[in-house]
This record gives sequence, structure tokens and C-alpha cells, in this order.
Amino acid sequence: MGVVIKQSFWGTFIAYLGVIVGYVNTLYLRAEYFDLAQIGVFTLVTANAMIVSPISSFGMGSSFIKYFPSFKEERRDEFFTFLFLITLVGNLLVLLVLFLFKDSITARYLETAPMYADYIAITGVIIVSNSFFELFFSYSRTILKVVFPSLLRDIYLRIGSLFVVLGYALSWWGFSTAVVGLGLVYLLAFIFLLLQLITTHNFRFKFNFEFIDREWKAKLFKFGTYSMMLAGSFALINNITYDQVTTILGSDMNGIYTTCFFIALIVEMPRRNMAKVISPIISTEFDRKNMTEVDKLYKRSSITMSVIGFLLFIGIVTNLQDLFNFIPKGSAFQAGFWVVVGVCFAKLILMASSFAGEIINYSHLYKYNLIFQVVAAVILVGLNYFMISSWGLNGAAISYVIAITIHVILKLSFVKHHFGIHPFDRSHLPLFIIGVAVTVGAYFFQPAFHPVINIAIRSILTVFVFIVLIYQFRISADINKIIHSTFERFLKINLPK
Repeated sequence: MGVVIKQSFWGTFIAYLGVIVGYVNTLYLRAEYFDLAQIGVFTLVTANAMIVSPISSFGMGSSFIKYFPSFKEERRDEFFTFLFLITLVGNLLVLLVLFLFKDSITARYLETAPMYADYIAITGVIIVSNSFFELFFSYSRTILKVVFPSLLRDIYLRIGSLFVVLGYALSWWGFSTAVVGLGLVYLLAFIFLLLQLITTHNFRFKFNFEFIDREWKAKLFKFGTYSMMLAGSFALINNITYDQVTTILGSDMNGIYTTCFFIALIVEMPRRNMAKVISPIISTEFDRKNMTEVDKLYKRSSITMSVIGFLLFIGIVTNLQDLFNFIPKGSAFQAGFWVVVGVCFAKLILMASSFAGEIINYSHLYKYNLIFQVVAAVILVGLNYFMISSWGLNGAAISYVIAITIHVILKLSFVKHHFGIHPFDRSHLPLFIIGVAVTVGAYFFQPAFHPVINIAIRSILTVFVFIVLIYQFRISADINKIIHSTFERFLKINLPK
């Protein structure tokens, strides 16, 4: 357990450090030195690759994690090599499709983003690199060595992207070279991980597959298909709007959308890290058939994440105008104001929904997660087609909020119907009232200083007022416990309980 905790700590630290690097790259370097169309194309090259990558890997990474305990240690590299070859075939098929249908793909972007046609091959490089990287990341997870691959994914890729943009800013190379460099950054991430596993953990490709019989192949096909569709629909929800905004509105508008979407992502960050801790607990309690404890975790997680999510929501939305006044091309990015608000709101809904998806995933009804996710993806694609054409970027924001809300409602309703539990209690209503009141108050509080000073003043006051109200009304026992321990440890003050 100590190894798990240590790896989780460093994984969380690396993830947050990666967010900081990402913010510097997205909100300053790209905004300062790329034009809007270049920002849109630069992001689209990666976004389209992320949609296809789960398909090209056939879900083999998840299959290895699920089935590797079934093999003795000396057989695991052979089993992994078999999955590697399947992934290789999948990627070759995807590259063949890209080659055969290049003209059709190019025609799709000809009117709104002709620049992207020059970089379809780079999308192919990133598809292959990312699918293999995720496969070998799965291998690292099984041996509890996730720090280095996490460092590559959350820090190296962002620093690499930052470097190619910086090179363009310093006139070391042109935009085309920067995009090619981005593909090289992803390719090197896979190569670095492979070399680390070979040199440090003695990984070897072994081509003896006699022990993998027809029954095992059927299992791999069945679970791999499920994993591929689950990961593919998730990637579709997170990336398809970039493509649709580009094809309907143009790459310059996608430059605005991608930047504004990124600003809002931080609202959900705490949930991703809490899931690493909560998920194994939920799994354990399901094995024990202890639904009372699952219900407690469900409710406590919801109120705690709602408090954190509301605070982040308030901080981003109320400071947004000053942020636009500060960052390069802020006047252009103001067109995405409601994108930031909408995505922040959707992420807040996800935070409040607690771990409904994880509860379904660790039950015998886990396949319904796939159904709900596919439904959400289809709704998002369909709504985008009409809403973006009618209302532009605001339409994209509305589509995203509706799709995520429906996705959450489906999961909450399913958990309530099958397990008789829900994540809400009497604390959610006063939290909602406090959150709305503080949001309105902070939004209309407009100091007349430099934007950075305005953000600092408003943020400090907002955090103070919000936390005091949360504490006084005892919204979250966990948050109050953290406040008590903080005052006692660092200020030597014992607050009344």
C-alpha cells in the first residue's frame, strides 16, 4: 500500500504541475505568437488523433490490465507482445485508411481550414505514438511504476509542445516545422517509455503465443471491443467539438474555442485525482456487498467535490473578464466567454454527481457505462451540428452542457434505480444558495486596478467569504475537518466544533 500511496502522490503532483505548464503554453505563448487559425490547427492535429487513437489500439491496454494477473510472471511479456502486435495491426489499418481517403479528408476541411490538409500525416504520427504510449503505460501500471510515464504524459508532452511554440516565437523555425515537431514530441514520448521499460524494468518482446488459445482470443476480442468503445466515446466527447467547430466555423474560431475550453478544465481536476483514491474503496465495498458504506462515500464525495467545484467555478467565471484583459489576444478570446462559463458549469455538474460512473463500473452492470457514454457522444455530435451552425461558439457551449447533463442524469437515475442510493443530501441546497450569492457578489465587484491585481484581490476576498460561509453553515464535515486541522497545526488556534 505504501508503494501505491507514493505513486499516487507523485502522479497527482505531476498532473497539477502539468496544468501549470499547460496554462503558460495555452494562455501566453500560443496566444502571443500564433494567430487564431494557427492555434485552431495546432490543436486540431492532436484532437483528431485523440479521437482515433483508442480505436487503433483495439482496447488492448485495458485488456492487459484486466488479464495480466491470469498469467505467470514469465508469461506476461509474451502476453503483452501478443497485444502489442494486435495494436500494431490496428495502427497499420488506420494509417491505410488515412492514405486511401486522404483526398476525402482534405476536402472536408478545404473551405474552413485548408491549412490542416498539410498536417493530416502528423495526425497519423500522433495516433500511432499515443496508442503505443497508452499500451506501454498500461504495462507500467501493472508493475506499479507510473511516475515516469506520468511525467512523460503530463509534463514532457506539455513542455515539448511549449518548446516547439517557443522555437516559432524565436524564429528558429516556421509554423509547419512546429507542427512536425509536435508529432515528433509524441513519438519520442513513446520511445522514451519503451526504452525505460527495457533498461530499467527488463521488459523484452517475446514471440511465443502457443498458450493463447481460441478461448483467450475470444475474451480479448470481447473485452477489447468494450474498452475500445468506452475509450473512443470518451475521447469523442472531449475532442469532437474541436473538429466540428473547425469544419463549420473555421480554424480561427476553433483557436478561440480550444483556448476557452482549456481555461475551464481545471474545475474537474480535483475529481480526477479523488477518483484514484475513491475507486479502489468503492470496488472493495462492492465486493463486501456493503452498500451502506458505498452510499456514505457517494454522498460525502458529492458534497466535498461540490464545494471545491463551486469555489473553482466562482474563481474562473468572476475573474474571466480581467483574464481576457491580461492575456494576449484577449479581446478576440472574449468571443468564447460563454464557452468558459458553459464548460465550467458542465464540469461543476460532474463534480456534484460524485462517482456514479465508478459505482456502475464496479458493479455487475458495468456495461451500462458504455451505453450512457455512447448516448452522450451521439447527442453531443448531433447537437453540435445544429447548434454551432445557428449560434456559433455559444451553440457549442450549449451542446456540451446539454450532453454532459443528460449523461449525468442517466448515470444518477441508473444508480438510484438499481442500488437505491443518490449523492444528494440537505447540505446541497444551502451550498447552491451560497455559491450563487458569492458568484453574483464577486462578479459585480470590479476593482479599478491592473487586471492581475484585480484577480488577486477578488480571488482572496472570494475564497475568504466562501470558506467562512461553508464553515459556518457546516456544509461539509470533511471540509470543516480540514479547516480545523489547518488552524490547529499552523496557527495553533483551536476553532469551536
